[in-house]
Amino acid sequence: MLKTLSTIFGFMLLVSACGDNPQSVSLKTPPAATPPTPRTWMVFFDTNSVALSPQAANTVSAAADIAKTTNGKVRVAGFTDTEGGVAYNQALSVRRANAVRDGLVRNGVPAQAVTIIGEGEMGLLVPTGDQVRYPSNRRAAIVVQ
Repeated sequence: MLKTLSTIFGFMLLVSACGDNPQSVSLKTPPAATPPTPRTWMVFFDTNSVALSPQAANTVSAAADIAKTTNGKVRVAGFTDTEGGVAYNQALSVRRANAVRDGLVRNGVPAQAVTIIGEGEMGLLVPTGDQVRYPSNRRAAIVVQ
């Protein structure tokens, strides 16, 4: 009986010592890597325009620099204010997104990395009534993930 107790005691000491060994293998799962925070830029347009102003071109260039260094996916969403018809504004928002995409590609972003979407009058930065010109709503948003 004494031999059995000392064997059990020895086994418990061995198990206990293994748990304190700094070289023992950890069975814990490492924490998941946090995905990078998306970077966002805004490009603004004149009324009924898809032309990039010099300031907008600089913004597109800055976004392209980040997209190239991170090899990230880029999403461009075009928007309009509420002046004009809904169908016209939808088409204009797509043309604005395409203008920004073209600027990103000219700055070295692979075309296949860029997804565009036209939001039309949806997602106004500044809520307005119908048929209201508002500069902040005439924009494209660039998101690099």
